[in-house]
Order: sequence, then C-alpha cells, then structure tokens
Amino acid sequence: WEAGAVVPLPKAVSSSEAAGGATGEARQPSVPHPVPQPLAFSAAEDDHCETAPEAYAHIVSLLRLVARKRGVPPEELRIWDPYYCNGAVARHLAALGFPHVHNANEDFYARLDSGDLPEHDVLLTNPPYTHPHPERLLAHCAASGTPWLALMPNWVYTKDYYWAALGRSHGTADTQPFYIAPRKRYNYWTPRGRRSDLTSGGAKAKTHGHTNAALGIRTSPFVSFWYCGGFGPALRKRVTPPEGCVLCWSTEELPPGVLSESDPRRKVWGGGGADTRNVIGGRSLGRSNGGGKRQKSGGADQH
Repeated sequence: WEAGAVVPLPKAVSSSEAAGGATGEARQPSVPHPVPQPLAFSAAEDDHCETAPEAYAHIVSLLRLVARKRGVPPEELRIWDPYYCNGAVARHLAALGFPHVHNANEDFYARLDSGDLPEHDVLLTNPPYTHPHPERLLAHCAASGTPWLALMPNWVYTKDYYWAALGRSHGTADTQPFYIAPRKRYNYWTPRGRRSDLTSGGAKAKTHGHTNAALGIRTSPFVSFWYCGGFGPALRKRVTPPEGCVLCWSTEELPPGVLSESDPRRKVWGGGGADTRNVIGGRSLGRSNGGGKRQKSGGADQH
C-alpha cells in the first residue's frame, strides 16, 4: 500500500537464484539436448564427451577478466571452442552470460591449415584426449598470442610435448600457464547417440549408467583441471581462485589429489592413494612460480 494505492510487491527471488546471478553459478539445464547430427570430421568414439556446466562456472571470472581487458561487456566477448561434439558449450556459456560462442560442426585442423580462423578474444575448449589432439591444440595455443583455457587430463603436463609447446625453460614466470583445479572431480557427459558402446547392451552401458535428458550419459574417465595460458602479466595479477577451486601458478603447486600417476611426487604423498573424487589433498607441493605467491584456494571443501 503506497500513496493510497495497492502496489504489487516485487517478485521474490530465492537465495540460490540470487547467488547464481551474482557469482555465475551453473544451473543444470532442463531442456533435452539436441539429437546428435553426423560430424563433418572423423573422430574416435571415446572422445565424445562434453563438459559439465559447473566446470564452465569455475572460469567465469577469467572470462570476465578477458572481456574487461578487451574493453567489451561479457555478453560481447568472442569465445571460440574449436572442437565440436554436440554444442553444449554454447548452451552452457550462454546461460552464464556469454552468448557469443563459436562452436561449429567443422574440422578444426582444416581451418588451421587454411588460416581462416573465426574471430575470437579467447579460445576455450575441452579437446579430445586421444593422440594427437592435446599436442596439436597446445602448439596452436602457444603460437596464437590469445588467452586460452583448456580442460585436460592431469597427465598432459607430464608429456614432453607439453613443455616443448609451452616452453618450461623459456620466458618468465609471468608467461607460463597457470591451473584451476576443482575441489570436486569433474564429470563429463556423452550425448545420447554419440557412442555405440553406451547404448543399451553396449560394453560400457552398465558403467555409464547415470543419465540426464539435458546432458547425456555421465562419465569421469580422468582427473582433469583447467590449463590456462596467454593471459600476460597484467591479467595474471588480477586472477583470483574461483570458489570451489585451487589456483596454482605452476605444476609444482598442484595438489596431491590431481597429480598424474607418472608424477614422482605421488610416491611422496602415499603412492597415489589420494581421494580423487574430492581432489584437493590440502597442502601445496612447492613454492609458487607466479610472483612468489603460495597456493591459493577458493571456497570451502565440497564432498
């Protein structure tokens, strides 16, 4: 009641909705995913996995930093994911306020060979994990001069091609990649119809039993985290750990629970017996390589 008239109260907003709007929290989609269409390139069936919404929510702050550096609002930031599966990246990022995503059913390597790349401010992708995709992606990222974020397995940093592409012994600490490791292991989602071994009666149907109409069939084949590069000294100084994650300025800071099985430090921490479902084991394994900072952790433990 105001000035002698009935004035409707504003619509109530739940605390979870308010938090989501403020922090970029991922909301689970409810609309069934599109029926997969034939791919315009050859691909191994094992590579047909899409990223979970919460993994994208963890890098919202990084995308906003890039947008600010480019002088554009987040909704105008041009994001390129060169590896297509079923288009979930565009749907998930649009829900987080980034609708300008190029993720087309096209051959990434053919575009590289032609030199005709889509205009973009940042490359963001979950590449196929089979050989030689991570190696080819990293070679491109290192030469591009553009900020990039790649969600990849924990064994990638132990490969010779990783440091050959990014240069362990070249440049300064400010030019090296940094890492966003989730406190809770990421799941992946295979769109129904993309893998024959996940159909009824297939070889892996029983081990990939959880399904979601909007996301697909759940799997989690590897411990994974975000590898981030091309940000430059100015942007790196403004990076903060996302809630629910640990920010590591070098591989020496990776927590025990995300170390590769081939990393000798796993023996120091009990032979690799860390709980990789709740991946953060607690302590930093070494001094930071990014400005002398110690490992920083965002948010509370998730179980």
